[in-house]
Amino acid sequence: MSRTRESLAQIAVERVWKLAYGAKYFDESTEVIVFGSMSLGLERPDSDIDVLCVGSHEFKLKTDAVDLVGVPIGQVGRSPWFESELASHIAEYGTWIKGSSHWACKAKIGQHALDNKRRRITAFLRSLPGVWLRLDEGFRVKYSVKLRRETQRLLLMERGTPVPPTKILDSFWNTVSKSPFDVHDRLRRLTPCSHSQFIEDLLDRIDTHFSAVQTAPRHLPSESLRRLASLF
Repeated sequence: MSRTRESLAQIAVERVWKLAYGAKYFDESTEVIVFGSMSLGLERPDSDIDVLCVGSHEFKLKTDAVDLVGVPIGQVGRSPWFESELASHIAEYGTWIKGSSHWACKAKIGQHALDNKRRRITAFLRSLPGVWLRLDEGFRVKYSVKLRRETQRLLLMERGTPVPPTKILDSFWNTVSKSPFDVHDRLRRLTPCSHSQFIEDLLDRIDTHFSAVQTAPRHLPSESLRRLASLF
């Protein structure tokens, strides 16, 4: 279900305070924002909480309970931040529990973010074919899911759409995609013809996993529906 700002603040404080210097991160931040699945009420019982702190320095801390990201105040005032994948996601889906969203209206997907996403996908598609058949089954499943999600993110970013939480990519893609075959088409275009065996096996695995997650219950909290309707 959708969470209130107060409930998100309570969860964030409880989990971050358990980290070393957790209280210091909050106290020194001018903005604290919860983003990701929990901000939309799409979390699982074992989900962590994603928190951005705008403060004095850059850092990343991750545990099973919290994913804490720090961004310097000066950075959020510059275009590399405004045009990043993370900034556009937070601007659309984030819940401010401290400070104001004064920069959110400037956030948009920039060319640098698009180029980075394409390079990331292309790097996987260049390195995996030669070792694919030697990988353990678990790793082939892992990389097929990763490539599917990254390709979905790229397709949305190319439309100028902020990337939603992973739950949307997994279970509600048919609602937001332009074509049922858009992920397949893009991966085929990015994979050299010489790797046809690899791409066919990859797409089969994507279809198998996708079919399983797309059959999950299609209920979204009302706040999630409102936000998604405004984007797609």
